[in-house]
Amino acid sequence: MTEIQEGELWGRKASQRAALGARMSMPAWKTAIERTGITAGTKVLDLACGSGEFCAAAAEAGAKATGIDISPAMIALARQASAAEFHELPLGRLPWEDGTFDVVTAFNALFFARDPDEAFAEAVRVSKDYVVVCQWHPEIPSDLLVVGRAVRGTSGRRGATLPEPQEQLTIDIPLTQPDEATMLRSFLSVGSYQRIIESEGEEEVAEKIKAAVEPFRTPDGGYRFSNKYLMSLFRKSQAASTS
Repeated sequence: MTEIQEGELWGRKASQRAALGARMSMPAWKTAIERTGITAGTKVLDLACGSGEFCAAAAEAGAKATGIDISPAMIALARQASAAEFHELPLGRLPWEDGTFDVVTAFNALFFARDPDEAFAEAVRVSKDYVVVCQWHPEIPSDLLVVGRAVRGTSGRRGATLPEPQEQLTIDIPLTQPDEATMLRSFLSVGSYQRIIESEGEEEVAEKIKAAVEPFRTPDGGYRFSNKYLMSLFRKSQAASTS
């Protein structure tokens, strides 16, 4: 699947995704802002920025934030919600000079690239200081991935081959939903679920989701999913010398 096709899938229910799932990553965003010292005047680039919530958080900290995403619908939402700068661009070769940004971030992003290694190398190139890569923890199971494997099967995506980071952090990313209807809207807004809806139909996919999430139902009829990110922080000189 091409990046443009992937962007179209994520854009189908972009507003729904932004409302019900995007802010799940807020603990990781706050950690990145704190660990890299984002403050007034910091230049930040967020790769595969989606509906722009991290850029908005960085801007609130005083940064001059820029985001890129391949989905026109996501970029449109981002521009409505934040005064940060947004561009409709794929991951890979970036149109900025070396060292343009103080901090470059990639939250569950690099595996969307045609060439994840190139995407990381470009993040290093345009960074003056920090590169932050945050992804699903490879060693600690996340409930959302358990559900995803039950419904969609195993993902064939690969991430970038990363050098040894300066620092690694495990970030708790819980997601709660108050009821079945909200839970379904949240899952069905994800691009990878939209892909299987094309072949199986939304009703069939919804039934599979309802069966897969049963272990995560709470006594009040809601749902709670425990998830873990692994955040890797690189400094420009260190990442460039070992990549």
